[in-house]
Amino acid sequence: MDVLVLASHYIPGYKGGGPIKTIKNLIDQAGDEISFKLITSDRDLGDTSPYTSVNIGTWNKVGSALVLYVQPGKAGYVRIAQHLRRKDYDVVYLNSFFSPRFSFFPLLVAKALRRKVVLGPRGEFSKGALTLKSTKKHLFIETFKLLGLHRRTVFQASSDFEAEDIRRALGSRVDIHVAEDIGAQDFAEKLMLRNAGPLQAVFVSRISPKKNLLAALKMLKEVREPLIYSIYGPIEDRDYWEECEVAIEDLPPHVRVQHKGTLNPNEVVRTLEKYDVFFFPTKGENYGHVIAEALCAGLPIVIADTTPWRNLQEHGIGWDLPLRNPNAFSTALDELATIPAEDHLHMRETVLSWAKDKFSQRDAVEANIALFKYADEKK
Repeated sequence: MDVLVLASHYIPGYKGGGPIKTIKNLIDQAGDEISFKLITSDRDLGDTSPYTSVNIGTWNKVGSALVLYVQPGKAGYVRIAQHLRRKDYDVVYLNSFFSPRFSFFPLLVAKALRRKVVLGPRGEFSKGALTLKSTKKHLFIETFKLLGLHRRTVFQASSDFEAEDIRRALGSRVDIHVAEDIGAQDFAEKLMLRNAGPLQAVFVSRISPKKNLLAALKMLKEVREPLIYSIYGPIEDRDYWEECEVAIEDLPPHVRVQHKGTLNPNEVVRTLEKYDVFFFPTKGENYGHVIAEALCAGLPIVIADTTPWRNLQEHGIGWDLPLRNPNAFSTALDELATIPAEDHLHMRETVLSWAKDKFSQRDAVEANIALFKYADEKK
């Protein structure tokens, strides 16, 4: 089967976060059974200059896929339309709902050409995500439905939770196929006994309202035990970061926060494994690759119940807590800070064992292959 993928950003970019990892993992794990071509932007998220390590405007061999990096503006739209008009693929795979250039426009062209389409909204319909720029998104959704673009489109949900989000936004009659994102295959090599001193908490993600760093910082104000919070990620929203800086200034002396720049994708697990806990009260994730990477690093996680990662306490690997109860997050961090180092190491061993069992299975790979077969065979 041949699949033509369109995505706003792809490697060597990394600032686009989880969707880049989702697509890369899919191509790496399913590339033996599906032939992938991918069209994407010629520059990373927020950058004004194109990549220098790839050939722009021609096909590049990247892993198991052929990747075409297109320039912005009219020329990029023309190239996308040209490749959609060709008949060298079976299914078009879109990786956003709200992207004008890499989703809405190619969907219009694909529909006009009667091509088969799979659309993965990547968590854009979560309640938290829809509260951001809500008026603009509502108009986009209504236009989409008015044009009937949801008909004969197969929507990918990465979980039953995301399937409900899609139905809530687009109606109960949309065709949804649940295929979980394919997780990381990189694991911590050796877990070390926790050092004496402050609890070492870490945040890895884009700094933007959806990722909810500001709320995390306000939760830290109620933490009673000494804690150091290390933040990694590009500052996507400068005004939002300034609000975060004000919150940092307001923290008590026993809580310290430091922004430590950005991480390349191959550095994430190796960096995370040096910390004690992953603290990430995001407003919503359809999957949350960085959560999966934290688990692969053997880190207990303290997250919001806005992701598919649920019932963490039952598994002994962390906490998933309601955002309406911010004190629950600070209590969980204090609990983790006060357990003996040997108990903390045992918890990390439990996390790592759980992650290896979870991510070594091929269930998600098979589900994604089945998704494209379903779309291809659909009348």
